[in-house]
Amino acid sequence: MVAAALRLPFLWTGLGMDEGGYAHVAQQWSRGARLYGEAWLDRPQGLLLTYRFLLWLNDDGWTIRLGAVLAGLVITVLVGMIGWLLLGRRAGVVAAGLYAVVGVAPNIEGFTLNGELLAGVPATLAVAAALFWRRYRSAGWLVTAGLSAGVAITMKPSGLDGITAGLVVVLLGARSRRLAGVPPALFLGATAVPVGLSALHGWHLGWREYWTALVGYQFAAMGGSAAGPAARWADFTGGLGPIARDLAVVAALAGVGLWLLRGSRPARWVLLAWLGGAVLGVNAGGSYWPHYYVQLLPPLTVLAAAAIAVIGRPRLRIAAAAVALLPQLAWLAVLVPATSDERQRRIPYHGLARRDERIAAAIRTETSPNERIFVLVSQTNLYFLAQRTTDYPYLWGKPIEKIPEALPRMRGMLDAPDRPVLVVLVTDPGKVDRSGELGRILAEHYRIRRVVEGVPLLTA
Repeated sequence: MVAAALRLPFLWTGLGMDEGGYAHVAQQWSRGARLYGEAWLDRPQGLLLTYRFLLWLNDDGWTIRLGAVLAGLVITVLVGMIGWLLLGRRAGVVAAGLYAVVGVAPNIEGFTLNGELLAGVPATLAVAAALFWRRYRSAGWLVTAGLSAGVAITMKPSGLDGITAGLVVVLLGARSRRLAGVPPALFLGATAVPVGLSALHGWHLGWREYWTALVGYQFAAMGGSAAGPAARWADFTGGLGPIARDLAVVAALAGVGLWLLRGSRPARWVLLAWLGGAVLGVNAGGSYWPHYYVQLLPPLTVLAAAAIAVIGRPRLRIAAAAVALLPQLAWLAVLVPATSDERQRRIPYHGLARRDERIAAAIRTETSPNERIFVLVSQTNLYFLAQRTTDYPYLWGKPIEKIPEALPRMRGMLDAPDRPVLVVLVTDPGKVDRSGELGRILAEHYRIRRVVEGVPLLTA
């Protein structure tokens, strides 16, 4: 219950850019827009189906953060089970206690419903189910593990850790050489089911568009200025400071746990495979946004629990756990006496969400529901908050940088006779288009209607 209690207050702090953007795309899909066409997103269907379900429960959006609360609660229970199955009851209790608090992870957006958190639920379930299969030899657990690992990939293609850890558990659990290939085949076959269904749906929608959205544009951009080694290194190093505040202590304890497990080969290999799959997933994304690192927390907390659980004296054990929890507990403690304005500054997206709610209210005043707008660029939650749509498919900045036709298409849309009636100038046009052409088009066709919270609203 600690996991739920620590996350519940964030139900009312507003949606982040990604959450609002996912909600907008899911909502447009539910209203008949073609997925990966008019409703474009570089995420697979599992994530969008989850958002559609949460919006079906309540279309105001607060259920999205309720989904984050439930995801954190489920992962807390699952990492406790994994710690217990691999390392014993004490380690299971410690692992669950660690994740309940550490998983809030404010600097890496652990309390938001990002793709990594969503993928973490089935990926962690895959590891737990595989361990239950290893203990009880039930084919049902093995199929559950495989299906869960596949579902994780439908949440985010980089959700690979359920497959890597689950497969290692299955390979280590094979008892008969004659039948050694059967459990891995069953596990991988079950993994292929949700992935295959997603691919089949993508083929139905249009394979070229589906592949390009999920994988193709990222591959095509490799080596270019937006996704080359220099850009990746700058993205990787740019946010390490805040990320380290959430991960440094638990990662250090995890390193100790890994060293202590050197004599326990099965547990060590499973946890290495789990962590290795998560690290691979973080690097597969390419942009190194802070929320990518949410994927590391489940294996790190189990490894940290391995280090803490071996401490024989209860007081020392509690002290070690307190050190692991200190960064998050200190951040949460500061919020308790804080004023509303201070909380908006300290909680990621809180102040920005309140600003965007005021901008969205102005958009609704200046436009009618059937009129198209354009947000320049990435503040995608504005579409959801204002309940307005756009003809432009690429809502985030990174795809615009990486997809060759994205910028020309933007210029063409804004220069066309049926251009959007309103442009929300969140970003300087010169940062999006260094040639100055975009700025020229806006100056020619638009004028400032009003300024809300420092953001100009341009009307045609």
